[in-house]
Amino acid sequence: MTAMLNRAPAPRPLESIAFLLVEHFSLVALAAALEPLRLANQLSGRGLFRWHTLTLDGRPVRASNGMLVAPDGAARGQQADALILCGGDGSTRLDDPAHARLLREQATRGVHLGALGSGSWTLARAGLLDGYQCSTAWECRADLHAGFPAVSLSPQSFVLDRDRYTAAGGTAAMAMMLQLIGRSHGAELMAAIDETLAGAHLPAAPEAPRLPPSRLRGIGHPKLKEVIQLMENNLEEPIDLELLAGYIALSRRQLERLFQKHLYCSPSRYYLKLRLLRARQMLKQTDQPIVEVASGCGFLSAQSFSRCYREHFGIPPSNERPSRARVCRTLVH
Repeated sequence: MTAMLNRAPAPRPLESIAFLLVEHFSLVALAAALEPLRLANQLSGRGLFRWHTLTLDGRPVRASNGMLVAPDGAARGQQADALILCGGDGSTRLDDPAHARLLREQATRGVHLGALGSGSWTLARAGLLDGYQCSTAWECRADLHAGFPAVSLSPQSFVLDRDRYTAAGGTAAMAMMLQLIGRSHGAELMAAIDETLAGAHLPAAPEAPRLPPSRLRGIGHPKLKEVIQLMENNLEEPIDLELLAGYIALSRRQLERLFQKHLYCSPSRYYLKLRLLRARQMLKQTDQPIVEVASGCGFLSAQSFSRCYREHFGIPPSNERPSRARVCRTLVH
């Protein structure tokens, strides 16, 4: 599955984005979403994007780290191309009629809606993700999957589905904004921003999120952690799924069910994404020829690798090595 779902004509470019802050929102996710917008304006030399922060009543709210944050204004009467609800890590979830009414009003006016972290649960609760694919914070995944059958929960860390944008939080928020920028202003600008952010090195397209160790322990099935570690240790020569299941004393069918239950994808899809992520890291951080990168990540041919890479990231492997000087010169002329 790719980041953008081709079910509708290309959406209009976004110019103004409002971020709706709620109690216990993630300040990290908000900052991660804002930084690509700032860099888009800086690197292009133009004011491509405007953004502001809002709360329902214009009063300060407390972030998940305890910091009191004053917004730019109240949500009522504000106009923007997109409104992104900034949630938290899922330990607290917003279920408030006033916020739901605001979100529905915005949707009726044609405003694009997005969510970071647990904000996806709030959109789903308001009926605003019915018929859409979405991502959400790990702590919300099971409840969202069980409670909202009309919503298609994706294993990806972020999803752009028509006029809905959702990210699990943190670095996924930054990756999501990169894709939105690319969708509105082209791949060259997106690549320049991505390269500027290379110190943090974030994914430029959705990926299957890796569960933190604490979450793996909390699942109650230690074999899931075992099998993921086996995959990560055997990317150059992928292990056949039958053998992989045998190593942890499961049948292949049991292995399939384990991944579907906890990661909402098949083990083969998850394994492929791990290999593609390793390939992307190698393309960004080494000068190895593409054919060697392909071989080093378990692909039998460069053609097969390039096809899978394009399907997953939306760009060919060769585009991961732009000349930053060339790109920036192109953007400002």
